[in-house]
Amino acid sequence: MRFHLWVILLVFVALLGIALLIDLQGVGPGGCKLSSVTDNYEKSGLKACDPLHASFSGPLVPGQDNTNQTLPSSSLGREDQLAGMALSSRAGFAISSPTDAAHWAKLLGSAWYIDWSVQYHPPLEGLEHWQMVRLHEDCISPSLEQIQQAATLALGQVWIIGNEPDVIWQDNITAARYASTYHDLYVMIKSADPTALIAVGGISQATPLRLQYLDQVLHTYQDLYAATMPVDWWTVHGYVLREKKGSWGVDIPPGVDATQGELRQVSDHGRLDLFISQIRSFRQWMANHGYQDTPLALTEFGILMPASYGFPAEQVARYLEQTFAWLDQAKDGSTGYPRDGYRLVQKWAWFSISDPTYSTADLGDLTSGSLTMLGEQFHDFVLSMEP
Repeated sequence: MRFHLWVILLVFVALLGIALLIDLQGVGPGGCKLSSVTDNYEKSGLKACDPLHASFSGPLVPGQDNTNQTLPSSSLGREDQLAGMALSSRAGFAISSPTDAAHWAKLLGSAWYIDWSVQYHPPLEGLEHWQMVRLHEDCISPSLEQIQQAATLALGQVWIIGNEPDVIWQDNITAARYASTYHDLYVMIKSADPTALIAVGGISQATPLRLQYLDQVLHTYQDLYAATMPVDWWTVHGYVLREKKGSWGVDIPPGVDATQGELRQVSDHGRLDLFISQIRSFRQWMANHGYQDTPLALTEFGILMPASYGFPAEQVARYLEQTFAWLDQAKDGSTGYPRDGYRLVQKWAWFSISDPTYSTADLGDLTSGSLTMLGEQFHDFVLSMEP
């Protein structure tokens, strides 16, 4: 009889252990279950965006035609071998028109790119792609299920949460909503892939008005979760554009009580001093908020203005050369990243390979598959960089 009692007890303990293991599955950082994250989205009404719900091109440039542009066609064959090539992991590029990333990586000598999308497979060996989840006030893209699938299939990726959340014709999301959405996506992605790295979506430019928006994000996060917002990478964009309600440029961040900020002129757009000042300001802001020991990526910058506005090819090429040289060498012992010799910026991505709306700074020609003069300059600079 005593033997039977011991058997029953052992069976009970085994079943209890199995139940406990099942219950622990899907538990993410801080003990938060993946199912609870999904429930939070359902309760808040934050769901997958309708395919027709997308950001649109606002008047970044005075007199810009915002009608739908036809994307240039690309008949490039896919590259299938990059491993072993000497490619830069710091100087990167952006793809805004569909094309083969590996082809351009090989021509430019760059191993890193962004394309504002989520991919469901690991990138080609030797090539680094950063995932991006697009946000809106009431929805995300892609869906939670798709994000979880991608995080499981492509391990160890960097995930950018949002793109220019501060711009009304990009992700256009208030600071409060961004904070809560960032939290839920951070937990969900880390639950699916503990090796994933999470990045804050880049504001369009590091001006006082935009930094005020980020202040609101951090304060809201602290109020909601009684914790400092966890960030593996900070990102920022390096444009110089006007901040005025109803004007060309980037308008006013959603939820910020203001009618104007920096009243930039068209001629300011390619000023190196303003570009440098904004990056230094952002690194100072990071240090002030306890993020000096966090890497920084400049995930978009370049020239958006057309040549007819005073930006001929020679001037754009000079801007690329000057910004790349500064980004490669700029250091500051009080604000730079200690693990990178106190460099201010760890990675940067030029906009873009080819864009139908903003073509002044195109690095490549999609039809021929060859580099433009600017792309050749990109390639030459990368060759001169220290490994």
